[in-house]
Amino acid sequence: MPRTGGARAMMPLPEPRTVRGNGIDVAVRDSGAAGPALVLLHGLGGASESWAFQFRALQKKYRVIAWDMPGYGLSQGLARETPSAFDYADALAGALDGLDVDRAHVVGQSVAALIGAAFAGRYPGRTLSYTFCQGLPGLAGLPSAEREQQRRARLDAYLSGGAEAFAEQRGRRMLGPDAPDAVADLVIRVMRLIPPRGYCQAVEMMVRSDIAELAPAVVAPALVIAGSADPVSPPEIGTAARAALPGDVIEMIEGAGHYGCMEDPPRFNAALERFFERLPPRDTA
Repeated sequence: MPRTGGARAMMPLPEPRTVRGNGIDVAVRDSGAAGPALVLLHGLGGASESWAFQFRALQKKYRVIAWDMPGYGLSQGLARETPSAFDYADALAGALDGLDVDRAHVVGQSVAALIGAAFAGRYPGRTLSYTFCQGLPGLAGLPSAEREQQRRARLDAYLSGGAEAFAEQRGRRMLGPDAPDAVADLVIRVMRLIPPRGYCQAVEMMVRSDIAELAPAVVAPALVIAGSADPVSPPEIGTAARAALPGDVIEMIEGAGHYGCMEDPPRFNAALERFFERLPPRDTA
């Protein structure tokens, strides 16, 4: 039977507002709630709106914050056309400064798992925990010819038809077989808004990143979340990330494709909360 957890009516999201983040304007949605900050970072096909179900459930205990990645939504793009994960991490640090957030739990989904790892490694004192959420490992570790082939394929997949065609062709295929129709509609609607420059910059960041190189600098407690039916980041990628990161915690969202946070919010949110509750008291506030 199809799951229905992701199809329930959503509470209104906080309106996006911009803060200055390391020289650029970054759009964020901020619940403003009391409690430890929980920062949610979306991937290539996402937006701050992708975390709607986490705002609804987790803002009771956490100050939930989601950004539009630089170059997406109302956020300005980075200055360099070929940025590194650290360029995004520095923008995130600046945005958190603008929100008066000193430390946060950082969740990076898909390509943003690389940004989260870069942030956790560069700003260990500001990272309460790090979650590699159905993450991509980056392409920097591949042989140059294979790396360029994958780079070109990802850029062509978007640039050949634009965001509308990209969303229609790929949106539903990224989900698990039982994903609710309402979730598929949301994923496709968000993907239709992918901006060309922001997408290309994020792809170039992925080309230059490797989770195996970033992970050794991560000292914060780490969680890996995987989807058993994820066609983009299959479970073996999560297993490899778990081996490279501190700790040995991995949560599998059974039946979920690439967007477990939307496809099965109750299980996804419970996985985060179990992880946070296991942290020592000094790491939770």
